[in-house]
Amino acid sequence: MRRASELTPPATTIADLIRDRARIAPDALAILAPERAPLAFAALAQAIDATIEALRLAGYGRGDRLALALPDGPELAVALLAVSGCATAIPLNTALDESSYRVALSWLRADAVIVADADMLAARAAEALAIPIIRVSVREADPAGVFTLLAAASRPARNADPPMIDDVALVLHTSGTTERPKAVPLAHRMLVEPALDRARQYRLTAADRCLCVRPLFTAGGIRRCLFPVLAVGGSIVCTPGIRGTSFVDWLATFEPTFYSGAPAIHRALLDELEQRGNVPQLALRFVLSASAALPVALAARLEQRLGVPVLQGYGMTETGVIAQNPLPPGRSRAGSVGLPVGNEIAILGESGRRLGPGEVGEIIVRGPEVFAGYEGDSALDAQSWFEGWFRTGDLGHVDEDGFLFIDGRAKELINRGGFKVSPSAVDVALLRHPEVLDAITFAVPHATLGEDVVSAVVVREPATVSARALREFAFTHLASFMVPSQIVLAAELPRSAVGKAQRAEIAALVRPRLRPVFTPPRDAREELLAAMFAEVLGVTSVGAFDNFFELGGDSLRGAQLVSRVNVTCRASLDVASVFRSPTVAELADALAAAGVAEATPPPIAPIAHHEYRPDVPDAATAA
Repeated sequence: MRRASELTPPATTIADLIRDRARIAPDALAILAPERAPLAFAALAQAIDATIEALRLAGYGRGDRLALALPDGPELAVALLAVSGCATAIPLNTALDESSYRVALSWLRADAVIVADADMLAARAAEALAIPIIRVSVREADPAGVFTLLAAASRPARNADPPMIDDVALVLHTSGTTERPKAVPLAHRMLVEPALDRARQYRLTAADRCLCVRPLFTAGGIRRCLFPVLAVGGSIVCTPGIRGTSFVDWLATFEPTFYSGAPAIHRALLDELEQRGNVPQLALRFVLSASAALPVALAARLEQRLGVPVLQGYGMTETGVIAQNPLPPGRSRAGSVGLPVGNEIAILGESGRRLGPGEVGEIIVRGPEVFAGYEGDSALDAQSWFEGWFRTGDLGHVDEDGFLFIDGRAKELINRGGFKVSPSAVDVALLRHPEVLDAITFAVPHATLGEDVVSAVVVREPATVSARALREFAFTHLASFMVPSQIVLAAELPRSAVGKAQRAEIAALVRPRLRPVFTPPRDAREELLAAMFAEVLGVTSVGAFDNFFELGGDSLRGAQLVSRVNVTCRASLDVASVFRSPTVAELADALAAAGVAEATPPPIAPIAHHEYRPDVPDAATAA
């Protein structure tokens, strides 16, 4: 006798998979949430069907585009399952302001917007654009994810047309960290079977539970957390995101078997565990990490503290998962994002040549999860494809065994006097320091180099580590030309909802702080050095804390400055000294540490000859 699941037709939508699970195990828990009663699979299937019917009666169905401006939580999860099961769902970030909502709703061509009762910004934006509003009403007594839709009867009821496998189920928008966001349409074909594949990769069963702390308007929250675990009959805890010190309590209370997060989330969990002093008994069997590079040291700390494997992965909204480290006993490699999963990858050189192991180039990908193209932007599409391969814009390399390593973002590379610096590589190096909690590196304009390298850093205890000490640390972990000329300490750094660095925003915030308030030289040695700075740089006045490179210095002028200092002060500083100690005060300290006596110098000597070859990096090439 065949099982009930074998009598049902193949699933076209994720909602179909939910209905299958409801027939197999109707009382199994599906959706949970803090301070809410849980929702079983039978009730979840009923909630999905009730929402689809309410939308049909309101005049919405196959081919319509419904924006979801709902906060993270169980209602958004059920709305995603329902809307994608009958129309096209467009989840939006509820952190948008009213103006941004107007732009998004217009740009994404929404036919209606679904809002929570209390969400006035999205509603006002929709009203301004004459877009119909559908409200979600939730009663306190209802289980997690159960709601009622309230829609004005502005359209005739639709026929119950079921979706087709190639219909667009979701339109997601990219984070736009390097340029304007892009609209990425995803068909059911790219969601259903990949969700089951992902469940197989993680060996998910009905016994698994995901603690979802990733935003559900993102591909990672939807395609790595929500869809795979529900597709195989597991459950998901839909949270409002990390708040206060609730993360460890959620791990203990809901007993999830895995969670997925960016490095900032893992670091927050470790900090909370260390503050508590002991680890409660947890049901975790693995942790997923994505959105940004996970420092090797942080991964090791997390694995040691939790006692489970931490699996670094790599994917994009446009491609799904590209590479993934497997669960044990599968092989993984420290610092790698894993082996290709589902899709094919290759490394593309600047000339269009495919690169071999160890060679750094642009990562390109093709396969069943890769989208067909951006909406409404043929020019962008033309730039994004190479002979049938999607160009990720990320730099990387593979080793001899096929493991993929990320080396930065092509469009973020900083051209520092002809040398290309990956800001993400600098971030990773700074994050190795035990006191550094966050680091984001960016470019600033430079008079002679074109661009210079600056990092903003958050440290655990500002009193325990200085910006100068962090630069010294960077010199031990980076090539000299990659070391930031300045490091600015900050209380926090803005990141996107998925933890990606907002480099342009941070650069705009930090740039006013790069030139300190003028402080005159404080002793004879600083007066001497300030005069040398001014002479070499061609400026009229230099203070004790002015930075040589911020004032326009470069490798050649740095060598000239060190040569003058050595001749005038009878010192033997090496050329790299000015890169390690780029302010007047720091260079004065370096002279004192070298045992150079403070004295009135003879007249400034002529500049010593220094052969400068920009095509050959040397110790002087730190900027």
